[in-house]
Amino acid sequence: MSTETSDDLTRSPHPRLRPFVGDYAGYDISGVPAGTHLGLPSGALTFIVAINQPLQQYFPEADTVESFDVLLAGLHLWPTLIAHNGAMSGIQINFTPFAPRAFFASPAVEFAHHSVELGDIARPIAAELHERVNAAPTWSQRFDAIDDVLLRAIRDDLGPRAEVVESWRQIARSHGGLPVSLVADEVGWSRRHLNGQFRAEFGIGPKEAARVIRFDRARKIISAGKSPLAEVAAVCGYADQSHLNRDFRLLTGTSPTGWLDSDPIARRSEPSGAVSFNGTASQTSR
Repeated sequence: MSTETSDDLTRSPHPRLRPFVGDYAGYDISGVPAGTHLGLPSGALTFIVAINQPLQQYFPEADTVESFDVLLAGLHLWPTLIAHNGAMSGIQINFTPFAPRAFFASPAVEFAHHSVELGDIARPIAAELHERVNAAPTWSQRFDAIDDVLLRAIRDDLGPRAEVVESWRQIARSHGGLPVSLVADEVGWSRRHLNGQFRAEFGIGPKEAARVIRFDRARKIISAGKSPLAEVAAVCGYADQSHLNRDFRLLTGTSPTGWLDSDPIARRSEPSGAVSFNGTASQTSR
């Protein structure tokens, strides 16, 4: 790996990609206890190109691990478990919910609540991304390679219905604070019709989208460690701190303080934005 600073680990994509792709975030983690990480819900799809070693997702129900060279995980409402031996490297490409149609001609609903190896659905794109990212010696060159591959893959004429796009954007712009009834009014649909169309496209409903977007904003502020929870709750639109705690436990299985107490990675990396895994929380092995 290169010796670049944390300031070099994030970059915005090419302007043409920005309606579909958020920042590229490189991560190079070492020296932490072996265990698992919690991949937390957010308003972005998780798209990760692993470097050196495949990403390992653990499924406790079956006590199995699946390996991913290029992982694409859809919107989800509960945490996922990433197993590691104390070190992980890769690049997270934060996909908007419109990205799967643009790059793979598939709606986001097809990836909701689970992870896929991109090579199983788009082998040429996955193979080139993995090969070029792993061959590049610097983060800048890795990001350049991703730009190049995605620019050649993009089809920006395959988007969802305009009302669905606008509904998502309104919820995202308000950080999950806009009532669904107002969103429906703005696009000229009933709440029932909006819920059906929204869920058919993204795999979650508008109320659930608002919850995870609001939660993700709160999580980022909490991990920076500069604001008391009551203030975070007020800023992010929760009724009170108890409301924040309930939503946090619903989406993570733990409390905000419990998450941070067990997560050295979140505490040290979130302010720079270099490591996120859609809000990854660390848990050491027991």
